[in-house]
Amino acid sequence: MNENILIAGAGISGLSVATVLTEAGYKVKIISSSFSPNITSDRAAAFWFPYHISHQKKCIPWCQESYQNYEKLSHIPSSGISMVKLIKVLRTGADEKEPVWKLFMPEGSCKEMDKKNLPPGDYLTCYEIIVPLIETQIFLPYLKNNLIENGVEFINRQINNLEVLSAEAKIVVNCTGLGSRELCHDTQLIPVKGQVALLAPLHGMDIFLDNEKPLYIVPRRDAIIVGGTYQENIFTETTEENVLEKILQNAYEVFPSLKNQKLLGSWAGLRPYRREVRVERESGTNIIHNYGHGGSGFTLAFGSAGVVKKIIETWEN
Repeated sequence: MNENILIAGAGISGLSVATVLTEAGYKVKIISSSFSPNITSDRAAAFWFPYHISHQKKCIPWCQESYQNYEKLSHIPSSGISMVKLIKVLRTGADEKEPVWKLFMPEGSCKEMDKKNLPPGDYLTCYEIIVPLIETQIFLPYLKNNLIENGVEFINRQINNLEVLSAEAKIVVNCTGLGSRELCHDTQLIPVKGQVALLAPLHGMDIFLDNEKPLYIVPRRDAIIVGGTYQENIFTETTEENVLEKILQNAYEVFPSLKNQKLLGSWAGLRPYRREVRVERESGTNIIHNYGHGGSGFTLAFGSAGVVKKIIETWEN
């Protein structure tokens, strides 16, 4: 069994690979220039849903494997994961009459619901889905602490060259997210900017997802996350007041009661999107790439980590 695996990147992709490999008995180290709570993964709304990956059928088993993993973790209160209801609406006139994302749903997790139970809106179809909610402010420290207890070393270092790292380990797993654009000279990988507003928490709400408006509302213990935006090839993480106002306006139109919730702040983050998520060994090297998950980072994390593990097992045999 390999005793020298170096994981580049400490976001959800890197942490999930480290978790899967250490559980399998591998010894790993994680190297990154930044760690939670100062990484893109911390800013994710982080509920399980196949976001902008419906065209990638290879991702179906990855999504479902992650789902099953989160479902098990939901029985551990300190993990920050819970199984909750998500209301997904499809508006009249939407291009997708029979949603492809339904193929990604685990059996029994999704059903159509009566529109009369929804807030006012011109809805064609509505779905009730049971999904994992991953509260990043709890889950990421939980994962990191578990890894430290299992002997994983976290190294704070700037990553400028994957080839340099490849000389330091038998296997390097590249989980650098958007950093892979320069590290791998991969122009297929682009930033997709997302902005959200944070409202004071309110108990009793379900996750609400409306891609046509667009609008998503994610109730967490620390705040209600209200999003969002999808802006390709934007490289700045600054929030824009006019965009935030539009996001909140969309939310208030559907849920007027949210006007009573205090505005706590806002976030912006850059999703590392690639039309085809890259999980593969680079030919002729000891580098395995695992990046390009976009807004489905948490949805795919443990499934793609399982693929990395299989690549290593095949490698060794």
